[in-house]
Amino acid sequence: MKVDTSGYGGTLLKKSIIVETSHPVQPSVTLLISGDVEKFAVIAPNKLFLRGKPGETLKGALTVIPEPKYPFKITGARAKIGEGIQYQVEETTVDGKQQFILNVTAERKLPGRFFDVIYLKTDSAIRSELPITVYGQVMDPAAAVGPLKPGGPGGAMPLPLPAPSEARPKP
Repeated sequence: MKVDTSGYGGTLLKKSIIVETSHPVQPSVTLLISGDVEKFAVIAPNKLFLRGKPGETLKGALTVIPEPKYPFKITGARAKIGEGIQYQVEETTVDGKQQFILNVTAERKLPGRFFDVIYLKTDSAIRSELPITVYGQVMDPAAAVGPLKPGGPGGAMPLPLPAPSEARPKP
């Protein structure tokens, strides 16, 4: 049995498997496996969320701090998709601890959502890559306004949204 422990660092992982046998009295046996999963690195935040308006440069950053027991260096980075997204890794030291800052920027001219994964390449034999998920949302400022009624600046103002009880007609 092989278990992927990615994302479980610092926790107790429990898994079970059912083994079918040819024994007439006990046709199946449940095997349990459990163990503490050691952290390889602290990644904060663990995902990047980029938000903004069309034409703006969306920016985000996260920090990767190797655990002392598993020191490593980040030797490169690559994006799964890589369209309209830029990234840069810088190595720093804070309170005597080595850490890496991943800076991500993206530009989109049209509203919508996007997604990518940046793989940080390490020199570690234990974990050669660290996947970093990047989510983005470009919001259309015009779509953020509700239906309009006459009056207010420019001759129109948003209508108030109905209360949940008013949202649906009663039968």
